Amino acid sequence: MHFPTMACRIAAHPLKTVFLLALLVRLINLAFLTGNQSFFAETDAFAYWKLGAGLARPESFWSTLLAETDRMPLYPLLLGGIRHIFGDDPRMVAILQAVIDAGTCALIAALGALISPLVGLIAGILAALSVTLIVFSTQILTETASLFFFTLMLLAGARFLRHPTNTLAIIAGLAGGIASATRPAVAPLLAAAVPLVLVIALMQRRGFAEALAAALLFAVGAAAPIAPVLLRNVIHYGSFSLTTQTGHHLADWIVPLVTERADGTPYQKTVDRMEALYAQRAQTTLCAPRKLECSTEHDLTSPALLIDPRLRALPKPSFYNTPGASLWEKTRAYLFDDPAAYQVLLIVGLVAMLPILMLEAAGFVMLARTLPWAAVFAGGVLAYFLLLNGPVATPKYRLPMEPVLIVLAAIPLARLAERVLPRRSR
Repeated sequence: MHFPTMACRIAAHPLKTVFLLALLVRLINLAFLTGNQSFFAETDAFAYWKLGAGLARPESFWSTLLAETDRMPLYPLLLGGIRHIFGDDPRMVAILQAVIDAGTCALIAALGALISPLVGLIAGILAALSVTLIVFSTQILTETASLFFFTLMLLAGARFLRHPTNTLAIIAGLAGGIASATRPAVAPLLAAAVPLVLVIALMQRRGFAEALAAALLFAVGAAAPIAPVLLRNVIHYGSFSLTTQTGHHLADWIVPLVTERADGTPYQKTVDRMEALYAQRAQTTLCAPRKLECSTEHDLTSPALLIDPRLRALPKPSFYNTPGASLWEKTRAYLFDDPAAYQVLLIVGLVAMLPILMLEAAGFVMLARTLPWAAVFAGGVLAYFLLLNGPVATPKYRLPMEPVLIVLAAIPLARLAERVLPRRSR
């Protein structure tokens, strides 16, 4: 088949092409994963699987649903349904998540297509081959399901930015609300978006009544999926919080990292101090003390390749506990003092990330020049998650930014392809 003919066929059905490519890649990856442990690389995965077991049994369904306040219920409910049908088989979850993630790739392609069809196709292909998306789609974690609905919200929001309609407002709100019912980190972004919907509609010369209706529809759509959770927490626990994880991320991650960067206090020393403070407070409030579980699996700003369960099984030291007076000293000691296969792969991954970062930066500049409002939209999403996660920049916490980053990387690649493809077709 000639190259121009193949390109024309792909261009005629870009979303279908991206979906099938992404699904094929993920199913091939799944075929090479052996044993159930491959789907539990993160400690959180065991907690979700246990919740799914409780929700899969009719006799424990309501008690489990009412008692679980540490995590949002949508993903455990999905696991409960799968466990009820297929039993203790996490591979079935990974297969379903492969389909969901392929759908996310198609949505990313559609998001890029708002800039140009070629940007959309390239963004879709990049998403289909994204190591971050591929690896997380195999794990019993909320990331894949949440990212699908969050990307749908981004797509509907970007289309609303161009042509505001009530339908797009309610789709964006509902998609964002479902994403929040999976991972509550999205909820503050939705609250901030409500007045923006009103402003955008007014700037697009909609009447005030129409703009207000769009904002209300967005708010109702965003609130509907999380309303049952909030209502349960208010009635049964007297709390207006969505989950009880309010300070967990700060105590386990942010405080130790910021303290180490600020005054050089070793990471583990701060972790021990936070654990002691928690135990002291637990005694005064008659609560059962717990041990703070600080994952050391995601060292540095680790490349997504290293979250693959096959590579995480390699022997490796903890970056956070590596001695060093400064970040550079810790990094040098971790990578070069006693290098092993894990450190070599980490270096390769970090080097490979550099051209991607350059493409993303170039794409943002190009987008700002051609579509300033789109650049503001993209920059706002990136800034929100960077502020939310603080210095924690592991692949898991970068994942919500991936749709935007992939589209940005596709922009300069599309410009390059436009210059090369005409020559190839001659």
